[in-house]
Amino acid sequence: MKLSAFFGQVNQNYVENTGIETTPAMEQGLKNGMNAILGKLPGQTISGEVLMKEGSDVLLSIGKNQLLQAKLEGNMSVLPGQLLAFQIKNNSGSKVVLAPLFENMGQDPNVSRALAAAGLPENSVTSQMVKAMMQEGLPIDKQSLYQMNRLISANPQADLQTLVQMQRLSLPVTPESIAQFEAYKSYQHQLTNSLTDITEAFTQTFQEITGNGNIQEGLTFYREVLGALLDGEAKAQEPSSDETGIGTGTKAEAEAKTGQVSQSQVSGKAMEGELVKPGVLPEEDLKEFAQQMKQVGVPDKVTAALLNNRISATELLGEIEKLLSEENAPDKGALFELLEGKGFKHLLKNHMTNQWLLNPEEVAKENSVEKLYERLNSQMNRLNQALSQAARADTPLARTVSNVSNNIDFMNQLNHMFTYVQIPLKMQGKNANGELFVYTNKKSLAKKDGSVSALLHLDMEHLGSVDVHVALNNQKVSTKFYLQDDSALDLIAQNISILNKRLEDRGYSMNAEFINKEENTTVMDEILKQGKNISALAGYSFDARA
Repeated sequence: MKLSAFFGQVNQNYVENTGIETTPAMEQGLKNGMNAILGKLPGQTISGEVLMKEGSDVLLSIGKNQLLQAKLEGNMSVLPGQLLAFQIKNNSGSKVVLAPLFENMGQDPNVSRALAAAGLPENSVTSQMVKAMMQEGLPIDKQSLYQMNRLISANPQADLQTLVQMQRLSLPVTPESIAQFEAYKSYQHQLTNSLTDITEAFTQTFQEITGNGNIQEGLTFYREVLGALLDGEAKAQEPSSDETGIGTGTKAEAEAKTGQVSQSQVSGKAMEGELVKPGVLPEEDLKEFAQQMKQVGVPDKVTAALLNNRISATELLGEIEKLLSEENAPDKGALFELLEGKGFKHLLKNHMTNQWLLNPEEVAKENSVEKLYERLNSQMNRLNQALSQAARADTPLARTVSNVSNNIDFMNQLNHMFTYVQIPLKMQGKNANGELFVYTNKKSLAKKDGSVSALLHLDMEHLGSVDVHVALNNQKVSTKFYLQDDSALDLIAQNISILNKRLEDRGYSMNAEFINKEENTTVMDEILKQGKNISALAGYSFDARA
């Protein structure tokens, strides 16, 4: 806190109030003040006289021989000599953060004048609204206040601060977008977790449907599920239009460029997929699965290919979907046993994981993230339809599927102003969630100096929360690694030469710093820090292959 330059002036006031003239006495007063609030918890209140304010830093007298240095949240105007009440937001260690309470609002003439000019009544809601708009840098004119008051009245259950922040970011305000915004702020937004929940919930829903003897209903449910997965996969592989920004051309041309060749025809569509690898299922489970496939009428050549690891999961699921789609299906009991078996459950879960999560090396491939979201969007829509038709629209599975769809919609809305994307990652041992946020301001855009900055946030099993700030200026890369664990920082520092070498091979030079972050911040915190001058980025790229 930079209040030391003002201690002389404050000391004069302190001397007048206490009669004590020595600087050590002031130091003792600060010590007494800290001791006075150590026993208080965040959320409790204190009162005191404002002695000095510089920016957001404030010096208070909270009792006899008790001084307190603190950081003041919000943009409320406080003046020396005012007696105010504050809520403690943080008092850990030497950091004290305070927030002025509403009862102080009446002492800020700006609030009263703004409400009077807009013709709005002054009460707890409207006063907090003005304060929140001031904090977010929104205009405080008659029209802006009137519009915000209407927005708050139309969404009485929503947090007022959330509505103001969404208004500043020009985000559409709907019940779904409000819920997503709150989830992003409270760190409950991770797409990876929701996708994992979906893969776990399918078999549970099937068991619920068939638990009362509704085997046909359960078979129909899985027919729709497999149709959604396979159809969404096929659509994601179709040529994209210029409007999507993912490129054009025929599938044959794309395969010629990448060296990929379609391995099968499923439901009349060209499909690709990973072969069922040896060891994915224990040998006895694999044999049992192959036998179950044979019993439901799958051709011998398919079961032979399964046992010899010469068939993809996509092909196998396609064969099962065809059987479920036949009007005169074979033994329904055998189909039920197949869908209840370990082999099918593992196959379905593994297929969805491959469909919905990216390997780290895949992220660097051109359009891989765009294609992932095309596939997710298509498949979530189909799954929503399947669950509605099965009268399962109000189940944990349906709510999770709907949440994923709303999450993707919210990201699209956010991308009208920011370049931001979540990257669900498939890692060894445990899946991870990545977030990439690229930000700049209009001034730096106007300079056209070739610079761009980004934040990459990762949640790793062993490293924990990792923030990597990257600044790229021409071929110079500056990085700052923020981790909460010192041993993790040391590990990154010891291996940074690997990243340096890969960047150098591509013509970049890098400077890296390693910093211990004391608090876990979210990407949404970074987005909310950005002012009105933030603009969507276009025409920038960063070589992610290193």
